[in-house]
Amino acid sequence: MDASYIYEGLPEAGQIRLLKLQPGAKDSPIHFTLVTANLHEHPEYEAISYCWGDPSNPKTVYCDGKTIQVTTSLYTALRRFRKPGQVRTLWADAVCINQKDDVEKGQQVNLMTRIYSQPTAVLIWLGNDKTGLDGLQECLKGALEVLPPDSEDPGFLLATTLKMHKEAVELRKEGKPNFNDHNWAPMNHLFCRPWFDRRWIIQEVTMAPDDVPRRALCGDDIEFDWEDLASISYRIGSYGLIFSIAGLSAVNPVAPSMTSFLLSQGRPIKSSMLSYLARLIKKYHDHPNTNLIDLVTATATFQCTEPKDHLYSLLNITPRNSDLVPDYSISIEEACLRFATSVLKKDGNLRILSLAPHTYLQVDAIPGVEQVKMPKRLDLPSWVPDLTLQGPVNPMVSYTIRQQLFHAGQNNPNSSDPNSNQKEEEVVISISPDNKCLHLRGKIVDKISAHTRANFDVPYAMDQPTWHKMVIGKQRNWLKECQSIAAPTPDLQVKLQIDQEFKDEFALAILNGMTMMRDPVPDEILPMVHAYMDYLSDALAKPEDQISEEKKVMLLTYGPLIEASISLMGEARRFCRTEGGRLGQVRKEARVGYLVCIILGAEVPYVIRPLTTKTDNAEVFYELVGDCYLSGVMQGEALRDGRYETVDIVLV
Repeated sequence: MDASYIYEGLPEAGQIRLLKLQPGAKDSPIHFTLVTANLHEHPEYEAISYCWGDPSNPKTVYCDGKTIQVTTSLYTALRRFRKPGQVRTLWADAVCINQKDDVEKGQQVNLMTRIYSQPTAVLIWLGNDKTGLDGLQECLKGALEVLPPDSEDPGFLLATTLKMHKEAVELRKEGKPNFNDHNWAPMNHLFCRPWFDRRWIIQEVTMAPDDVPRRALCGDDIEFDWEDLASISYRIGSYGLIFSIAGLSAVNPVAPSMTSFLLSQGRPIKSSMLSYLARLIKKYHDHPNTNLIDLVTATATFQCTEPKDHLYSLLNITPRNSDLVPDYSISIEEACLRFATSVLKKDGNLRILSLAPHTYLQVDAIPGVEQVKMPKRLDLPSWVPDLTLQGPVNPMVSYTIRQQLFHAGQNNPNSSDPNSNQKEEEVVISISPDNKCLHLRGKIVDKISAHTRANFDVPYAMDQPTWHKMVIGKQRNWLKECQSIAAPTPDLQVKLQIDQEFKDEFALAILNGMTMMRDPVPDEILPMVHAYMDYLSDALAKPEDQISEEKKVMLLTYGPLIEASISLMGEARRFCRTEGGRLGQVRKEARVGYLVCIILGAEVPYVIRPLTTKTDNAEVFYELVGDCYLSGVMQGEALRDGRYETVDIVLV
């Protein structure tokens, strides 16, 4: 039996191992050597980005003639990257880090940002399987041509989004290329590769300078520029196209290749959004305002084999790094707790409350799509986010690179209210010595009196004859539930028809008060929410030729933007009405009787559940349920309302 390779330590700070891959015939054993190098000397190497894969069927490779066991994924990558007659210098974590040494692993993971900042190239290995990838190059090239250009300008994004769906319908009539009729199937098959799920790809594809090539490879002959795929995903995401081309839009004509978006539990939809976010992070990771909470928020649905890497894979990416360091000797619960206490104690950043408690919700069954059983939340205080279960609820808080939209527990610097600049009450953030209780100050402003099902939980209308009608029926039924909650009495039903202020309040609540990337809702959108609801009813009750062209054009213009807002921010929330008559949306876990509070210093309101009752000289303990949108309190109104007393809020 061959002897196993024994690692020597890395005594110097900034020291790494590099893999010198020896040339060899296609089917010959893989041989390499490991050499040490110092990052501050800028050694030349190519960094491999790959998915570890199943460890139960290891393959043998040889380092200095001694054996190392690696997964099939890395084994096939090294075979693919061997060059005839030439030694190739690579970095691959599985062999360049002693995986059996937790201390070394923590030290090397802390260097990962530097490792992926300095390579001469990043090699993205997607595996040997080329199933469904025929025509991939043409698919990517055509997508770059039919999609609008990259942009970060909110005005341009909004204007383009409002016109492109209508233009696509006209192009379809003329038989010209458009995003609806583009063949997305090869790209969607590509998106089913497990590499796209990995949280580590954020560092691996974003940290190197723009002039460093990032080449994605699959099998023995497929190779393309990662930036092309990232740009396509960015455009699909920033223009809110994913729901239309995936056949999940009630107003947009069904795309011919829409079924390919539902492959493998809808993974292409998820992977497209993850690639979009990876590109967004690449652009903004070195922005001085970007912080760790932004990264956790943006990467909510990525996965990790090692639970603690949900945190450690994001450390050091931004200039505003926390005091956290990778420590693989602690439990995942302790890692989550350290993250929460560090953010709250060091930065006083209450945005972290929007990441908690976050249970991963079971998505409503899509016909023909197999469902996956979701794991349970870790045993943590309700104010500590479970970093292993961060999807799919989109937090209400803004990214720090964007202008803040809500100021529920803060004075709004953009408000025209003369009372908005009154002196703010003191923000209190303290954590009990045992790290179980978070002490805050705030105002209890309302109580949930009624709510709908979450949009996730409203089934597709299986009684309808086509998939498109099933989607329309699902959306119509949820919106009818929202309407019945907003106007439960005949008087309110009339009011919702004729009172413009009430109609706008309802429309804003449907949209969670935002569009796109937490941008303010333009005034022109609010009446379109009601027109959208009317269209859904007409589409099920009338033949297509009895719906006016004017209404169709209007819905093609505004409907996709409305659907994107509902889907991105509201699918896992319940539309609600409060005892105070306010309308809003709350987390799926919220129930009638739960309270809405405004925490001093917080951006958005939060739903809390009382665990104890008030007695003399005794604290009241609450469980954090999650953030919410609630009309009439999003811009600091409750802070200026003398009806609400400031009280201690203790979250456990």
